Amino acid sequence: MSEILEESGIPLYQQLKNILKGQILSGVLKPGDRIPPETELCTKYGVSRITVRQAIHSLVEEGFLYRKQGKGTFVTSPKLRRRLPKLYSFTEDMLELGLIPSSKVLVCEVVTADERMREVLRLPPREDKVNRIIRVRCANNEPILLETTIVPVYLCPGLVNEDLEQGSLYAVLREKYGLLLDHAYETYEVGKVRKDEAHHLECRVGLPAFIIERVTYLRNDVPVEWTKSVARGDRLRFTVLLVADQAQIRREVEV
Repeated sequence: MSEILEESGIPLYQQLKNILKGQILSGVLKPGDRIPPETELCTKYGVSRITVRQAIHSLVEEGFLYRKQGKGTFVTSPKLRRRLPKLYSFTEDMLELGLIPSSKVLVCEVVTADERMREVLRLPPREDKVNRIIRVRCANNEPILLETTIVPVYLCPGLVNEDLEQGSLYAVLREKYGLLLDHAYETYEVGKVRKDEAHHLECRVGLPAFIIERVTYLRNDVPVEWTKSVARGDRLRFTVLLVADQAQIRREVEV
């Protein structure tokens, strides 16, 4: 598809996103290429600037594009990007491995969203409150992950009052709020544990770590969760099973 059809029933930003993604995957737009300016895309495809920004924002979230302040938006180098057939949670993963999951809640509060939170979670104009939860995730009482989760208050009022030390956040989202999680995008980077993180993870400063960022969506593409995690590299290992055009990811913990 190289044109946008208003009568198709598919949101305009989604159509534009599909066009741009197709150009990236086919090599028309190559890594390092600067995509056309917003005004040019508006004129070429007959859409508003809001539509263009939604499409670009979605592709940035998925890792296909990145922004340079004052210079424009560019195509990223190829990275492992997979839509997972199963949304995993830490609690469920640890139970499947025969380990006892637990969490220590460090922060559980409602805060006013900053610009980045509003952008990632696509908060409606009059909704500016988010639940902010910071937890240490443990397996057999050993700290594995330091996790910061942001969830919109308009979707989950009262979330900070839930018991998130013993229970699964995803279970609460499903069972209390009726939110059916459909898909998520994760990025993985290699980093090192910082001093403040080492204190909570009970490990040495500078230990190799996975820096993980996840945005989880409902079926209608509404973001419901943004989580950033620091995972101990000496305890956590990710195994990816590739089958045709699918991928399954599994966490393994060495304790």
